[in-house]
Amino acid sequence: MTIYSYFIGTAGSGKSTLTSFFINWFRENTDEISIISVNLDPGVNFLPYSPDVDSRDYINIKEIMNKYNLGPNGALIASVDMLCARIDEIKDEIEDFRPDHVVIDTPGQIELFAFRSSGNLFVSSLDPEKSVIIYLMDPSLCRTPSGYISTLLLGANIQYRFLIPQIQVLSKIDLLTNEELQNFLTWSEDHFSLEESVNKNTKGLKREMSIKLFQTLSELGTMHQLIPVSGINGEGVEELYAEISRVLSGGEDFFEIY
Repeated sequence: MTIYSYFIGTAGSGKSTLTSFFINWFRENTDEISIISVNLDPGVNFLPYSPDVDSRDYINIKEIMNKYNLGPNGALIASVDMLCARIDEIKDEIEDFRPDHVVIDTPGQIELFAFRSSGNLFVSSLDPEKSVIIYLMDPSLCRTPSGYISTLLLGANIQYRFLIPQIQVLSKIDLLTNEELQNFLTWSEDHFSLEESVNKNTKGLKREMSIKLFQTLSELGTMHQLIPVSGINGEGVEELYAEISRVLSGGEDFFEIY
């Protein structure tokens, strides 16, 4: 049985770096379980890993720019949409590996995968019943209470779009002080603390909107406990895998690798 982990986050949130470390960590910890990486960003110039399945083998963004007189952004949109026509080929290539776990590195621009029909098409074409979204929250975008809430709101929007389980990850923690990290974890674990921080640090319309959004997210149950992770030193990667197993198999280690 194959499971699919979709690494999704805003540009610069560390998706590719975490994908690289996660793949290497997994392969170092087991020889019996097969894992492969899939790059779904046809416009990326450099990756810190060698993808087993690469969208750039199917779509050449420079050719698209020249053929249709498009700029970089327009060519990215067109290339991801065109990639949908090759889904069956990509699926066949993935299945040829007969993998147990597929890690999918989505495009840097989050909207290309999360908010266009191509993303849902990819998920539904594989196995949505054994799929999970790894939503990377960039610390630089959520240091303030209102920034944190807006990042949670984006995550809730993504979960609504795909309607599959989501794991919320605080990425790039190697760049945080212990005090900063603890602040994020406190907001994640104690929602009343987050509400207090909103009341203390915001005012006016921003405070009013933040409180209402906080209440809505809390009622929807989309405020999950954060898993702090670094794609540089690997801190939290083991916990991330454990959470994937918990979400997809009710607490049992999915592949019994330990």
